[in-house]
Amino acid sequence: MLISEIGEVNLIKRLAREAYLNPKEVLVGIGDDAAVTRLPGGKVLLITKDILVEGVHFIKDCITPRQLGQKALAVNISDIAAMGGTPKHVLTAVGLTPDTEVETVEELYRGIKDLCRLHCIHLVGGDTVRSPESMIISITLLGEVEEEYLTLRSGAGVGDLIGVTGYLGASGAGLDLLLESRGRHINQIPHGGTGLDLLLESRGPLSDHWQEEVIKAHLEPPVRLEESRALSRAGMVNAMIDLSDGIVKDLEEISRASGVGARIYMDRLPVSSATRKAAQFLQRETVNYALAAGEDYELLFTLKADKYEEFRRTVVEQLNTKITIIGEIVPEEKGLKMIDEKGRERDFPPRGFIHF
Repeated sequence: MLISEIGEVNLIKRLAREAYLNPKEVLVGIGDDAAVTRLPGGKVLLITKDILVEGVHFIKDCITPRQLGQKALAVNISDIAAMGGTPKHVLTAVGLTPDTEVETVEELYRGIKDLCRLHCIHLVGGDTVRSPESMIISITLLGEVEEEYLTLRSGAGVGDLIGVTGYLGASGAGLDLLLESRGRHINQIPHGGTGLDLLLESRGPLSDHWQEEVIKAHLEPPVRLEESRALSRAGMVNAMIDLSDGIVKDLEEISRASGVGARIYMDRLPVSSATRKAAQFLQRETVNYALAAGEDYELLFTLKADKYEEFRRTVVEQLNTKITIIGEIVPEEKGLKMIDEKGRERDFPPRGFIHF
């Protein structure tokens, strides 16, 4: 049997079987954005790990080493944010080819340290190993949260509203724009340059900066810690997940963990004008970026419907980040549905980023 035959979700389920867990110490094991273990003083420890592999998660000539370091840590911070937590300690491991420049590694770690300083995260250790062909970056991030504010994927209830922070689809559009430019000029990328450098050189000044906006969304994802704290501490949010793989796949994760269905309204999906312009330029459907492109690293959450006005007054109006209600939770037997602009019900497309 090949892993491509069973897929990522089923592979994880098989690996999680019979893992030793003491329920007095471990509240949440494999299956959420982070593992959760108890700490003294009413807090719980959050533990998450993400691996970035060259050629799968990044292309070196499309991102600077410093941006890569920042992104590697940012995507892990996003997992801690999805649980309502605060990141505290990080360990970094890198696999490097022998011909890697020392300056490249220093810049990579400079990016990690930039984000550590910004969010008061301690870089406490890690490892370096030889990699025969490609760069590999593995981040382990530890965080904490008061147990009463812990927010899991599994808490969504029928009647909840579905909300999302920020805008959707910009990262996917930015990636496609980079790849489109790289494909046309693959032999012209300067040593140490990036796809963005080439894009700017080949197209000249950007009158609206829409290209730069969507590419930056892909290379420098948002960190929604302030929003996470506001959402989890409001006492109205039942479930939360970060949007790493796109709404289609990540809402499916909430639905599976909570035993519910969901309905989202396509005309409510928050998409920036820059993403719409990128989709038009690339001759792609804007809605596909919003639903399935992934790597937006916004927060998708469910909210008690009868608390919406209080939520709007006490949370939404206090944050500088856009928050949009895009749907509602329904009984599990109703499945996952999209409602188009004409009110027609459609099945979720079988998309979103899947490794295997």
